[in-house]
Amino acid sequence: MSDHQLTSKTVELWIRSFAPVTTGPTQERALERVEALESAAPIDEIEISVWGKQVERTSRSRRIPQLRTIEARLDAFERWANRTGRSLVPFFRTRTVESSITGDRYEVCRLPTIALAEFADGELVHVAPCRDGDRTIEVFDRLDALERDEATDPVVTYEETHASDESISDQTRSGPDRRSLFVGPSPPGPN
Repeated sequence: MSDHQLTSKTVELWIRSFAPVTTGPTQERALERVEALESAAPIDEIEISVWGKQVERTSRSRRIPQLRTIEARLDAFERWANRTGRSLVPFFRTRTVESSITGDRYEVCRLPTIALAEFADGELVHVAPCRDGDRTIEVFDRLDALERDEATDPVVTYEETHASDESISDQTRSGPDRRSLFVGPSPPGPN
């Protein structure tokens, strides 16, 4: 546990691309809330990223930069959950797929429609949605806490030496205060 004063807060909102219309209002509401945080709350950086319904976790997918980004973030989320005793299931579900034709087996992770990652001084300190024992912590619960600047509970800060490489780790990337990162297939439109 880290006893130092927090100096930098960063929030990442992950939304599912091409989600059904019924999830549109939820995504729109989350985007509005995150944008409101940017101007009102003590958040230093906000990043909005897009992912699909699921991601294949194979060596083939690791060759694609956007999928590497998602996989690295999922690995960071899993490490956070293991350290804090939280559970990401059923929100992030992994299953094994086997081809009856080729016999190949690989893992597929189903991703939530929206997810929120919080960083303090570059360290991943919270992921929503998650489970803390019998309690579910939803994205909007965390946004409420951030708006009230009460996001210290149930945030658990930990110390770890971070490897520096091209992939995203538990640390945020340096750069402008706000970035949107499209991760997934190119949106329709002129090239």
